[in-house]
Amino acid sequence: MTSKIRRGISGIIFFDAKGRREYLLLKRKKNWKGWEFLKGGLKKGESESKALKREIREEIGISNFKAKRTNIIHLFKYQKSYVKDNKEWQGAKNRVFLIQIHSKKIRIDHNEHSGFKWANRKSALKMLTWNDFRKVFRKLA
Repeated sequence: MTSKIRRGISGIIFFDAKGRREYLLLKRKKNWKGWEFLKGGLKKGESESKALKREIREEIGISNFKAKRTNIIHLFKYQKSYVKDNKEWQGAKNRVFLIQIHSKKIRIDHNEHSGFKWANRKSALKMLTWNDFRKVFRKLA
C-alpha cells in the first residue's frame, strides 16, 4: 500500500434567513468526534462537481442547492492513516465550495454524523473542531 493525499471536496453550507446567514455544522462520529463542514473524497473518475452533488445528497439529503467553486484548497492530515479502496491515505486535499441551500430541512447520514447545528459566523468559529477548518472558514465567511 502506498501512502497518499486523497483528493476531495469540502462544502461550507449556509442558509440566508432575512439577511442573517446561518452555517450548517455536522457533528462527526465516524473515525473521530467533533464539529465539521461537509466533506468527502472523490471516487475514481469522479469530477469535483459530481462528488459535491453526491456528498450533499448522501450527508444532508438534499438536491436543491446553489454551489460556488472557490480557489481555496482545504489541505489537512489525518490523525491516523485511513485505508479505503486498498489504499492508505495520510491526509486530504479538498476543493472548497460555498453552498447555499433554500431550506433548513435536512436529513443527515447517521453513519457519519450524530447531529447537526445551524450557527452564526461567530458561533461556528468556536464550534469547529479543527484549526484548518477555522482558517478556511475565516477566508470565506
